[in-house]
Amino acid sequence: MPTFRMRSHLTGDVNVTRTSLPTAVAVVVSAGLLLGACGGGGSGDSDKIQSSGSPTPSPTATSASPSPTGAAAPGAPTFDLPPDIKVNFDGFRSSDPTRQAALTDATYAARAVIEFEAKVYTKEPANFKRFWSGEHGAAYADSIISQGKGGTVVTGTFNYYKPSVKSVADGNLQVQYCEDQRKAYGKDSKTGKVNVTTPSADDFNLWTLVMTKSPSGDWQAFDHTWVQGAKQCQLS
Repeated sequence: MPTFRMRSHLTGDVNVTRTSLPTAVAVVVSAGLLLGACGGGGSGDSDKIQSSGSPTPSPTATSASPSPTGAAAPGAPTFDLPPDIKVNFDGFRSSDPTRQAALTDATYAARAVIEFEAKVYTKEPANFKRFWSGEHGAAYADSIISQGKGGTVVTGTFNYYKPSVKSVADGNLQVQYCEDQRKAYGKDSKTGKVNVTTPSADDFNLWTLVMTKSPSGDWQAFDHTWVQGAKQCQLS
């Protein structure tokens, strides 16, 4: 188990304030919500499927991901990330406009998680609520809020790469990508002390987001899983 981002399963009822889930699309696992790995040096089993509940550098971590032309897309969000956090995306491009939109919004969803985990919040930030939906999104938000209350936030560099998109049921899309957290760590929110850990295979995660189109036109993640220590994501 990695040394931070508390991975305990949520238990009991979740106070869900979101709209109901769209028609369910089966992904690898849907029971229990866990936060993503970070910082390495843990004892988690490689290739263990976790249900959560997150290269060529992108622009600065506080900016939105670029459109294919290099300019920020109309209506793109901005993110409030501390200067000690960097978030990079590589290869999130498609010649298909619909798949490109889903890939772009998947980068926003990933960035929204880091924004949420970088500070202590008592409620969901607007960006997280915009790109994570349904009961799973609400429960994931509760996990991150609980983590912050426990005194842990994130710092360091998060790299995302090897994205893929495929169609699933009911007009939804599945976006899958790898995450490298070898230089990402937990930090005490009060003292600022960083828990620097030794990089390991557990720092490489494979994320799977099932995304649906919202009434406002955004692609939102309404179901998601991650595989810690995914072999296909490991870099030298």
